[in-house]
Amino acid sequence: MNLLVATEERFSLTHTGMICGDGPVKYPNWATCLEVFDRVTVLARVGVSQRAWPEETRADGPSVSFCALPDYRGPWQYLRTLPELKVLVRQAVLQSEAYILRVPGLVGRLAWREITRLRRPYALEVVSDPWDALGPGTWPSVFRPVFRRVGTSELKAMCKGATAVHYVTQAALQDRYPPGKDSYAVGYCYSDISTLAAFASSQTMAERHRRVEERTIQGSNHGKTFRVGFIGTLALMYKGPDVLLRAVALCRERGLDLEVELAGEGRCLEAMKQLASRLGIADRTRFAGQLPFGTPILDFLDSVDLFVMPSRHEGLPRAMIEAMSRGCPCIGSRVGGIPELLNADDIVPAGDADALAEKILEVADAPQRLKQMSERNLEKARQFSPEASTEARRTFLRQVRLRSTRP
Repeated sequence: MNLLVATEERFSLTHTGMICGDGPVKYPNWATCLEVFDRVTVLARVGVSQRAWPEETRADGPSVSFCALPDYRGPWQYLRTLPELKVLVRQAVLQSEAYILRVPGLVGRLAWREITRLRRPYALEVVSDPWDALGPGTWPSVFRPVFRRVGTSELKAMCKGATAVHYVTQAALQDRYPPGKDSYAVGYCYSDISTLAAFASSQTMAERHRRVEERTIQGSNHGKTFRVGFIGTLALMYKGPDVLLRAVALCRERGLDLEVELAGEGRCLEAMKQLASRLGIADRTRFAGQLPFGTPILDFLDSVDLFVMPSRHEGLPRAMIEAMSRGCPCIGSRVGGIPELLNADDIVPAGDADALAEKILEVADAPQRLKQMSERNLEKARQFSPEASTEARRTFLRQVRLRSTRP
């Protein structure tokens, strides 16, 4: 049986014919799928790349192929390529017998419409909430409220009609987008966790605690700057990098010696650099760009004293789970699955730079609390070990295959 997986992730076709990606989805991610299905076809945008890609970034391989969609960017390019997209999606759907659509997203939406037209069963992976993702401050477009309502309504319909639904949260997404009466539903079996960064060793944790103690000896930081880290896309503002920069500026005004490093790329990068300059913190702000998975991510997370995710919306943030797995103390906003990861004392309202600044100041001056946050986060992250996630996902895939063969 051939499984079609629709995803919003972008990939690149190299000059050697490989399909590679910068994101977490690589060929080993499909191993669990191939235990249950004979073949996997990935429905995704694929652009042409001339750069040299290492073998470990490859996403295709034996029994895994791609249905390459045009690499459109933004709603207007999407509309211009829509006729071609519809033809390619229809072909991919007709050539497959089982379907997992990663939603919300335009690729999953196109596949859903074709599958429902053919009255075939389908399964979903619900990874975020369009109501929050298109909330105020996330996208400067007059069409944002319309897309927000349409996206929310369609995701509810998708979940109601799916035969199996995998939510990345334990309850947040399930409450707003409930599954159908007879569908199989499961939470917390994140499909990308199989590539989760290595858990922090006792040596790594000891080094982190030592840095905390050095900063607070006799109430002095002894020249040790408090380092705040952020990982997230800068394509849109839903990850809240602007909120973080404003909070950092407030912390500086109130006397905290800190610097912030943001890892991520996107069209809003230049705007964020300009914002840092206007706030007078350009010399305290570093933009690291897109960090490859593996050692660069580990080194980044191990170097920060506090990881902050001030998102305006989330599903279950992979970046935060990775930070927790390295023992990072974390602060996040009260959206999506973040409250399922962090203690209530480590959460602030979304979009509130003042509240975020107060929380950063509060924890930066509390070494014992930082240590407790660090230990607690590492223990919580172990719930998302590749072993536990893989077994839960294997069960989900078996349900997808079983329900795809029913009349």
